[in-house]
Amino acid sequence: MEVELGKVVGVWGVKGWIKLHSFTRNRADIAQYKTWWLQAANLKRTAGEISKAAESQFIPVKVLSCREQGKGVVAQLEGVNDPDQAIALNGHSIWVKQADLPALPTGQFYWQQLIGLRVSNTMSLELGVIESVLETGANDVLVIKAAQGSQVAEGSQVAQATEILVPYVDEIIVEIDIEQGTMIVDWDPSYLDE
Repeated sequence: MEVELGKVVGVWGVKGWIKLHSFTRNRADIAQYKTWWLQAANLKRTAGEISKAAESQFIPVKVLSCREQGKGVVAQLEGVNDPDQAIALNGHSIWVKQADLPALPTGQFYWQQLIGLRVSNTMSLELGVIESVLETGANDVLVIKAAQGSQVAEGSQVAQATEILVPYVDEIIVEIDIEQGTMIVDWDPSYLDE
């Protein structure tokens, strides 16, 4: 499985360095990975799944140098020696192998591991599936695609909602089982009612 860690956003200098936007919590952490897998901007893929057509366009590159520069990050890639080569990579997404990520302490998870988990609350009501995670500053927020056709809370707004936002904090997250693909939260759908 691969994890998206950034995106090429431009060219830096005349020697073929690229500018990138890092998705890592500390933007400089992307520099610790010595091999990136670049994917063209026009190829769509879901987390951890590469189609056969997309796989042929998934380019491994060796990172020669990577550092913070101003408010962004710049990198020198092997085989990219001039601005024309660098501009051709503009818009490419940057991926790394999940196996290359550092191990986390027990009870901590990468966002990528949470996406796709089926979420129910402590009353065994199915809320839906985690679609993404938002970083808000105060705490992360789970974006859950509401379970279609489920009567989560009759008469509440969640019945009409397509997304349910649930804070990712210890007080609300009761249990995460990555192997079973489930999460239990202490979250009452009536919180959405006005």
